[in-house]
Amino acid sequence: MQERWIHWAGLCGIVASFFWIAGDMLIVGEHALPEDYPLLLIRHAQAIDFGGLSAMLSASEGRLAAGALVAALTSTLYLIGAWHLFRVARPAGRIAWAVFGLAVFGFANAPLAHAAFYFVGMLYKTILVVPEAAHPALLALGNQFHRVLLIAYLAAVGGFVLAFSLLAVLAGMGRTLWPRWMALVINPVSLAILGNGLPWLTPQPLRTWLGGAGISIATLILFGLSTWLVQRSAKRARVREAALA
Repeated sequence: MQERWIHWAGLCGIVASFFWIAGDMLIVGEHALPEDYPLLLIRHAQAIDFGGLSAMLSASEGRLAAGALVAALTSTLYLIGAWHLFRVARPAGRIAWAVFGLAVFGFANAPLAHAAFYFVGMLYKTILVVPEAAHPALLALGNQFHRVLLIAYLAAVGGFVLAFSLLAVLAGMGRTLWPRWMALVINPVSLAILGNGLPWLTPQPLRTWLGGAGISIATLILFGLSTWLVQRSAKRARVREAALA
């Protein structure tokens, strides 16, 4: 029964990753050229701190809203996935609770960071249709929104980095349900390379659509590999028990 719940918790992490990849594709999956939006990307470029604006400008309000909501409303699945990671680290003893707490911290802060892109993007899109006299106030407000987004984003990423680093160390020491080689795959550096590099191996327009989904792709790799390995290990254990019976 415990094995089944661990498996299903891992599947929740996989499903959440797919939803978040879809959310990333919707909200930051475009690439606007400066000549298409000269007001924001050329004239006001120096006054805008937000670096992801070109990935959002050509998206409609409905698309940005869907991208924000599809991820935020499925974040509970990631929290269940955090329990899967806790069970994976359980052989290490009490330190598994640190893995669980850090993972929950990261996943709990991620929805605010993700949804905040909608509000920042819509604010800058509003500048395109309001009188020029309103531009300075909106540009200042946009930078304030961006600072809040950045705090939530760094909190989420910080939780992930610490949780995955600890998991990698424990895996390398042989104190998880994973084989030791998983330490080479699920450490933050490898996950960042895979999450951000894999989209470049896909054809256009998929490459552009996936360009902002690096973290979600990384969690898909993590939960996908983990769920498969844990299930394979459980099957091998059952086979050995049956052979000894």
